[in-house]
Amino acid sequence: MRRTTSAIFFAALSGTLAGPPAFPQSPVIPDNSVSSASDPFDLGAEYSLDWRADLGLVLLAGDTPTARPAWLGDIELGVEFEGFTQGGRRWGWVLAGHAERDQHISSHGGRTGACPAGRGDCATLASTTSTPIAGDSEFFSDGAEGGSRVRGMISEAYLFTDTGWGELRLGYGPGAARLDPVGGPATARLVRADGGHLVAAAPGAIRTESHASGHDPKLVFRSIALGQESSVGTLRASVSFTPEVSQCGVDTCPRRTGPGGQTGSISEAVSELALTYQIRRGDHEWAASLATSQAGGVQGPAGFDPVNSVDAGLAWRWQAWRAGGRWRRSNNGVAGTGALEAWSVSAGWEQGDWLSTLEYAAMSDDFIHQDTGIWQAATSRLVGDHGLVAFGLQSAEAASPVLTSAGRRQVETDDVTAFVELGWRY
Repeated sequence: MRRTTSAIFFAALSGTLAGPPAFPQSPVIPDNSVSSASDPFDLGAEYSLDWRADLGLVLLAGDTPTARPAWLGDIELGVEFEGFTQGGRRWGWVLAGHAERDQHISSHGGRTGACPAGRGDCATLASTTSTPIAGDSEFFSDGAEGGSRVRGMISEAYLFTDTGWGELRLGYGPGAARLDPVGGPATARLVRADGGHLVAAAPGAIRTESHASGHDPKLVFRSIALGQESSVGTLRASVSFTPEVSQCGVDTCPRRTGPGGQTGSISEAVSELALTYQIRRGDHEWAASLATSQAGGVQGPAGFDPVNSVDAGLAWRWQAWRAGGRWRRSNNGVAGTGALEAWSVSAGWEQGDWLSTLEYAAMSDDFIHQDTGIWQAATSRLVGDHGLVAFGLQSAEAASPVLTSAGRRQVETDDVTAFVELGWRY
């Protein structure tokens, strides 16, 4: 089992069970896809059928009621059919599903604080009296939250073909900005300071990868890696186009109307471009990525703007040491000064089947007035060819908007959560 398939293990009192870490053992670039190698069923010389499974179980315990002893879970299952033309070109289809049981109703965004629109300097749009939902962070600060802790969806359903210069995809799946992001090491897939599927402590989740194109049907092209890693380095480019982003996924949910009558927006004509560069110099491996997302239009009342964002990442590896970071900034889908900014850094040490990391991530939503910072320390050990056991400790500090008689003020919370994560991937 490759380290990229699942990981997290840190000595602390409570826990989360995980899947793959975000930093691989071979290339420097993290493997953030859900795919993993498996033996194909032999359908003849020209066809094959692969299946993949990624299961995670998480146990939590903490010092606040929201982090009471609880179990969380995450399942990803997929099938890939692949064929070859007489000229040797690949073609086929991918079908995958993703389901999870999270601690909060919304793992990305959702209700934070208590700050009704139109009062004080709470988040407000001049065109409506309803509480607005930030277009990128998906936070809102008043009204019912709604939803369920258990969520599921078809995460990938696309056709693909090899053009010789790269792979062309058509259907449901991630956009260009999420195909090859580079960042620092992480021992877990499910609970992380940055980009975890499940939320351990803080409200919402910190994400330095752009979800602007959602999982809606799209056209994607991902090029081959050009160059030579040990000389000039290799460069890969990806582009995608999504006509409309309106379908709820497991980790994100764009919507025009919130569960409590809040007002949101729907992005249209989302274009993404991403570049990933990797080079090796002696024992040192470096990788960097840059991505941009731009919506061409937006459905919603005046005050919402088409979402645009940019993100960048850097990773370094030398012998048993890993380090890196990511940064993202967007207009948060609103006009004026309502930007969303997130960044993360981490460092790790890997020895045999063990990986230990220290991670930090922070985000600031200037429109909703939500700020969050997360520290995480974790250690993991691979078990056999497909398993992983991990322990970790996460500390989250958040400042949320609350309206008082003296106006809006930021109410601070500080949660400490211990987790155990078990992962299995095939």
